[in-house]
Amino acid sequence: MTQKLTLDDLLAAHPGDTGCERGLELIDEYVELELTGEDPASRFPGLAAHLRTCPGCRVDYEGLLDLVRGNR
Repeated sequence: MTQKLTLDDLLAAHPGDTGCERGLELIDEYVELELTGEDPASRFPGLAAHLRTCPGCRVDYEGLLDLVRGNR
């Protein structure tokens, strides 16, 4: 999820996007699924959509993923 976002990506409205507040409530479960090899986007499509368009939440997601993988 480190692709560069365009202005259109940032301004696009995605149906089902969880938003920041709800996304942060789910991010730990999302990371757990990814670590077990499951596809978290299939279980949490709204969070996946949000992470594609919210740089701040994507940084939180990537940081948590790195932390639990021991990359920090």
